[in-house]
This record gives sequence, C-alpha cells and structure tokens, in this order.
Amino acid sequence: MAERPNSSGEKITLEELQSREERNPKIVMRSRMEGTVIRELAKRLDLTTYIDLGCWVGLLAQQALQDNDFERAVLVDAVATCLQKTSAKIGSSVTAEYHQVAIVADTERRIFRIPGYDTSCAGFGQEGVAIDVLQVGVCSFLETLKVDLATTYLKIDLEGLDLKIANQLCQANLFPRVLHIEFGTHAEFDFLYSLMKGSYRFPEKRDGHAFYSMALSKERGILIGFDPDITYM
Repeated sequence: MAERPNSSGEKITLEELQSREERNPKIVMRSRMEGTVIRELAKRLDLTTYIDLGCWVGLLAQQALQDNDFERAVLVDAVATCLQKTSAKIGSSVTAEYHQVAIVADTERRIFRIPGYDTSCAGFGQEGVAIDVLQVGVCSFLETLKVDLATTYLKIDLEGLDLKIANQLCQANLFPRVLHIEFGTHAEFDFLYSLMKGSYRFPEKRDGHAFYSMALSKERGILIGFDPDITYM
C-alpha cells in the first residue's frame, strides 16, 4: 500500500505503522488482560467458538486462542493486512477462518477509510485512505456462520459501531454465551445495561475510571479498565 505521512510528517507504509502500533506497551497490556478473561471464561463455560469482529492485527486473538480452548475461530476485519498479521500470529493451532468484510448495523453509504495515524481506527466517516470492502450486516453474518451462539464468545470492536451492533443483536434476539464489547462513557454503559440487563449480568460501574471493555455472561460481568496508569478487572 502507498506511503502516507504520520503525525510528524514522516512517510511510512501501512505495514510499518501497524508494526509500530502492535508493539505499543499499553496495547500489549490490554490484549494480555482481555486474553486472560477470554481463556478463563472459555474453560469455565465450555465454549467452542471464538468470533472476533474487528480483530485488527491479531494481538487479542493470539492471547485468546493460545491455550487451544476453542474448536473454531472466526476472525473478521475490513483491512487485508490486519487479517494477514492475525493469521501469522495464530498459525495452525486452531481451526480458523478469515473474513475481509466490514461488519455493520445498517449498510453505510459513507466510504470505509484507514486513517494515517492509527490503523486500528479504520472505519466510516473519517479521513484516510479509502478501501473497497463489502459491507455485511452483523445478524446476516452470524447466521451465515451457522454457529451455536450458546457456546460462542463474541468480541465486538468496530470503531464507533459497537452500540449499534449491540442494538441489532438485541432486536434479532441473537445473544452469544459471552458478549465482549467496548465502551467509553457512563452513558454508553447505561445504554448497554438498559438494552441487555435481562440477558446478561453486568459489573458495577466504577466512578472516575476510564472504561475500556467488559465481558458479559449470564453468571458474571467482568469490567476491564484503565485508570489510566493502573489496570483492573
């Protein structure tokens, strides 16, 4: 892919930018924390399928799948180089399939773009390099997988579409055994709680802390966050 300037004006390829980002200590720490949660729940709940909607370069998927707890892994990203990096990290230790599509709540007319400053923020309605990618509704995508949601861990990280995706799943009554989703404010937490309180157990909110993600099941809600200098679960 063509070079583009970063924030300092230096020209850098997409692959070089991704390589720098995936070595970021904070990103690595987040992946390890979340991976620990995923592996724990996979063992405790006898989960068989891991679906990663927005796998980026596979840091979290690598952590999630390292103990071979899952029989099947579905890795999804709109950016081809992200899937290539994910595949290289996972290898052949688990039966994995890769889908280069943009998962959406509703078909978007806006162009999907990769920003020059952070490839993990690829999405709609922003500046960056435009890519031609098929848009697929989340419910249709899950149905085509023919997956048993009762034994599925579904992780959602779709850059601004997470709450809309969650709403679509609720409308279609598609509830995975564990839902792993990002949010950033009390209002977003409250929205998810009002939407899914009848299907999942939620963790308590923590005032004054920077939220990052939570893993929700019927038995337990796990909050994973940053304060911003300390982490907690």
